[in-house]
Amino acid sequence: MKTAQRLWPLALLVLVVIDIFGPLAFGATEPPLSLHHLEHAFLLLAGGVFGIAYVRRRPLSYGDPLWLFAVLGLGTLSLLMMLPDVYGTVDAQPVLHTALHLGFVVVGWLGGYAAERYAPRLGLGWQLLVVVTGIITATGFGSPPPLA
Repeated sequence: MKTAQRLWPLALLVLVVIDIFGPLAFGATEPPLSLHHLEHAFLLLAGGVFGIAYVRRRPLSYGDPLWLFAVLGLGTLSLLMMLPDVYGTVDAQPVLHTALHLGFVVVGWLGGYAAERYAPRLGLGWQLLVVVTGIITATGFGSPPPLA
């Protein structure tokens, strides 16, 4: 059991690195928008898992309302990062696209960390909302219909 507990973070980190930097190294074809939203949800989730794990390994104080404001702000930022107007600019530039994906991991880490600092186990709730948001946007909710 100890081996599995040590290997899953490494496996997750490898998947994140491949997802972020793979297109730069191997070239990329852009997936459909629905899969791209799920990919962003995965990156936010992975970052959040590492943020939560970081908090839980240290004895810290909880309950400062500033952490709650950080959680709300980071959740909003994660949604703004997925606006279709952002994609048009970023998708054409592989380096910017990679930076955006790295940004999702950082926002996820900070969101998981801040939520867990506000209240123990709140990070898991924040992560659940991130994944549900990714699934909802993958179905097309919030995306404009194609132009005729």
